[in-house]
Amino acid sequence: MSEIRGEKVKFGRGDIVCLHQLPSARAHEPLVLHCTERPSHLSVLLRFLVGLSAFFALVLVLVVATVESGLVDAPLNGRALTALNRAVGPNYTASVEKTVLRFSSFGGLALKAEHVKLVEKAGGQSVANAAAVSIVLDPLALLAGRVAPTRLDIDGAMFNPALMPSGPPVDFEKFRLDAVPAYQELAFERLGEIEGMIADNGLSHVRINNLALPLVGGGGRLLTLVVEHLTFARSAAGEMAIDGRYGLDGKDGSLHLVTQSNADGRVIDGRISGVPLGAFAPRRTATGGVASGLDAQADLTLSASHGPAAGSRQLELAVTSEGGTLYLDGIGAALKPSRLVLNYDYERRSLEVLPSMIQVGASKFPFTGGLIDLDRLSDQTEKGFAVDLVVRNAVSAPEDTAEAPVRFDAKAAGRLIPAKKQVLFDELGVSSPQGSLAGSLGLSFGGKSPEVNFAMVSDRVQAAAVKQLWPFWIAKKARQWVTRNIFGGTVTNGRIEVSMAADREPEPDGRLELGEGELRIAFDIADTRLNIAGTIPPLRDASGHFELNGGRVDIGITSGTSYMPSGRTVTVKGGKFLMPDVHARPLMADLDIDLAGPADALAELVTYEPIDALKKTPFTPHDLSGAAEAKVKARFGLVRDQNPPAPEWAAEIKLLGVDLKKPLAGRNIAAVEGTLSVNPTRADLKAKARIDQVPLEVTLVEPLGASAGRKRELTIGGTIGDADRARLFPGLKDLLSGPVTISVATDPDGRQKIEADLRRAVVSLPWIGWTKGAGIAATSTFTLDQQDGKTRLSGFHFSGDGFAVAGDVVLSGASLQSARFDTVRLSAQDEYALVVERGKSGYVVQAKGRSVDARPVLARLKANPSGSASQDDVPISVRAELDQVTGFNGEALGNVRLTYATNGKRITTLDLRGVTASGQAIVATMGGGNGPNTLELTSGDAGALARLANLYRHMEGGLLNMRLKAGADGSWRGPLDIRKFRLIGEDKLRSMVSTPAGGRSLNEAVRKEIDTSSMHFSRGFAFIVANQGTLRVENGVVRGEAVGATFQGAVRDASDRMELTGTFMPAYGLNRLFAELPLIGFILGNGSDRGLIGITFKLSGPFDRPGLVVNPLSIIAPGVFRNIFEF
Repeated sequence: MSEIRGEKVKFGRGDIVCLHQLPSARAHEPLVLHCTERPSHLSVLLRFLVGLSAFFALVLVLVVATVESGLVDAPLNGRALTALNRAVGPNYTASVEKTVLRFSSFGGLALKAEHVKLVEKAGGQSVANAAAVSIVLDPLALLAGRVAPTRLDIDGAMFNPALMPSGPPVDFEKFRLDAVPAYQELAFERLGEIEGMIADNGLSHVRINNLALPLVGGGGRLLTLVVEHLTFARSAAGEMAIDGRYGLDGKDGSLHLVTQSNADGRVIDGRISGVPLGAFAPRRTATGGVASGLDAQADLTLSASHGPAAGSRQLELAVTSEGGTLYLDGIGAALKPSRLVLNYDYERRSLEVLPSMIQVGASKFPFTGGLIDLDRLSDQTEKGFAVDLVVRNAVSAPEDTAEAPVRFDAKAAGRLIPAKKQVLFDELGVSSPQGSLAGSLGLSFGGKSPEVNFAMVSDRVQAAAVKQLWPFWIAKKARQWVTRNIFGGTVTNGRIEVSMAADREPEPDGRLELGEGELRIAFDIADTRLNIAGTIPPLRDASGHFELNGGRVDIGITSGTSYMPSGRTVTVKGGKFLMPDVHARPLMADLDIDLAGPADALAELVTYEPIDALKKTPFTPHDLSGAAEAKVKARFGLVRDQNPPAPEWAAEIKLLGVDLKKPLAGRNIAAVEGTLSVNPTRADLKAKARIDQVPLEVTLVEPLGASAGRKRELTIGGTIGDADRARLFPGLKDLLSGPVTISVATDPDGRQKIEADLRRAVVSLPWIGWTKGAGIAATSTFTLDQQDGKTRLSGFHFSGDGFAVAGDVVLSGASLQSARFDTVRLSAQDEYALVVERGKSGYVVQAKGRSVDARPVLARLKANPSGSASQDDVPISVRAELDQVTGFNGEALGNVRLTYATNGKRITTLDLRGVTASGQAIVATMGGGNGPNTLELTSGDAGALARLANLYRHMEGGLLNMRLKAGADGSWRGPLDIRKFRLIGEDKLRSMVSTPAGGRSLNEAVRKEIDTSSMHFSRGFAFIVANQGTLRVENGVVRGEAVGATFQGAVRDASDRMELTGTFMPAYGLNRLFAELPLIGFILGNGSDRGLIGITFKLSGPFDRPGLVVNPLSIIAPGVFRNIFEF
């Protein structure tokens, strides 16, 4: 084709061939292209019209582009600002930062002013700011050369309440209910002016978007009313509708209001939904929580009409809420659907409360009422309002009580006096089938909080009604206690008083704590059921007095009965229940109650919380019987969630003959009369009781719990006799007899620490023959431990004035098993140790030491010279090794070795060896082999031995030989021979020789003074018979150079008396020569041991001081003739 480039090619008609005739169309699978047909006339017309439309569209686009590009903003700016000023009215002027003209979404031109300020013409102050204000202009009017706004849109407006025009606050002193029609007419006039202003400006639609209006809510809180959108729309018929949505205090709401005018006048109907009531009147805590107020949304429905015709006027406002929470003093209650309807009565010129309903929880309060100008009443002259509210068939059913709902009627009549800022209800009354109440209320406003004076009284009302009608926000802690712990009964003399000064500041947490004198609730109650505390069974048929004063609750309990689950009962004689401060955290209570009843019932009562006294003791209520009275005091927390301290309690129980069925420390305790004091750490018992049937005084300290840090202490005290002592302390009969004052303290392991006052008792140590007589002061202390059938007296200490014994004693059953006394000092001369063991054949006694006072042993032998014992005596074997044995009259034996044994009846073995102070030996032995026992006594100093044994004190020296044999009748018989001894200072001898007999004494008969101060005897002899406590002598004779004597009789009988008779002969050596003469010696000497001259005598009376009697005629009768005058 390069060769024809640039050349013009022409085709003829014949060169044009149809496409389907071309070779390509004749292929196996041809590609067929159809050519368009020649356009018709209609198609051409349509194409013309489309082209024309496109042309006008292009022109329109160019116009819109010109407007949107801002090319015409400057020429129209002045006219647009003028139109904006016309829209805001004559009192304000608008200023803008920037104005643009754009097409609106409604097809008109919109004049948009950015950053608009609305300024008051009079004061020049800025009232509001808006991010943008748009005015939609009528485009036809604009083409005609004039600006005509049809719509106003405001976006992002913010009003400053401080700069907005405002009138004076409402003066309630001048406000009158009979002037409401005038106020209503004025309101409708203002509304007509607003409608006229909108109509005059040619506006048919005003819309406000994103409006923020600062508000001051309840409690001074700063709130913001956010209007999402608010639309004012005016119809051609003259009806104006206001619709919008808003947000306040986090809640969303809506607005719909319609105003219209007709021949009868003007009508307003509307509804504001979702109004947050909590935004306007709450009292909040420091943390922002609601203390008092209403957290709910309400719908306000307004219906008002105004016209010239009679009956055409109407004004009604209905406030409804679907529910929320009612807060009073920090306590919330569920607000159920409620409704308040207010209607103005044009004839009575009063505001009527049409049937309305408030529902709180399950409680329902239907009410009606009304308000009227106070001075329109005949008996009132003050300015204000009279209020009358009536509640009929109301139901009070608080959710925190278990009582049946209470139906009641109520009435409140009072006055509102704005000039004094007072609300006075002179008549308050509540009437129900359960009783009635009457009172009054006075409120004085003016500060942060009002002054309140409230009083209500009731003569008689059921306790259930009090619980149901008690407002939940008044003294809520006291109310909670009453509702949870008092059931049934009748309340009398009820009274509630509230006296609160103005400007009373609440606590930081929002609570209003009324103090003493500000709140007082008091009433008497009878025949009620009262829960005391914890799990203690409630009191039934109880009566008492309740009083709340500020934060202090005092409940005086007069009487009542507590029934235990076991069937036991306890009677309440009186008491108090105290909550010192119901506002305190944790909430504490004090209980002081007097109880009486069976001991097992009282014991069961103290097993319940918060006392639980028997939990840590081995006793149960079943272990006690008898009667008792108790005074229980306790302090404990009432709300467990507040983590109160552990309960503190104390019980003072008076026991009135209580028996313990379970032994205590191994002792049976019965007939207990005294006081038992119990607290969480210990139980103290001080009482008189029968311990193992023995009347004693008991002191018991029983620790309760490991924290006590103490062990059980049981002390028993009292005076016991022989029979009682045998029951308490068996095995002491060999040691004690007579009344003993004891104090026994029992350790937790069962050992008993015993202290005994033995002044009035006889204490015997039979192994050594020592006895403490009654009336001699003595005490004994030891620890008694009973195990395995044995009684151990460890730490035994027995002491008195001049004697002491210390050691350990073991008793088996009722008999002594063993004793070890490391210290024995029964007199000032004692210093030895004593060991006593009981074997199969009796006691084995071993004594070792420096010195022993043998006087008790010698006294016992003197009392029983035969050596026999009583039938209760047991065999005793004694072995002693002593440096010194002290007897009577200052005499002592040294280097004493003693073996001594009895078979329980008499002495069976005796081997005594020692040395007197003069160095003379003394040997006493007893033995009999297979025959009768024979006692042999030999001493080189018979006088020392006689003085040591306190047998005779006037003898010195003398060689003693005595041999006594035991008889079958238990007697001892044998000769006593003493040689070469002296009698010194024997007054009885002096009496014999100096006593006149027939006008002459024995001295005068021999014609010389017989010296009796010291008389030497060569020999003394007598035959001794000792039997059953009586010592007799036969054929007794003493021989001396100066005097001699014969005697016979009872030296000492069982009654400790002497009956001796004999003959005393002076100048015995010469006198007895007459007896030696053959034949006449018998006549003149009256026997071999008698003389010519002598005097018969008789010693009679007590052994220690016998009386001497001589026969005066015997001195003149020689020899054998004296027998005539013998006694």
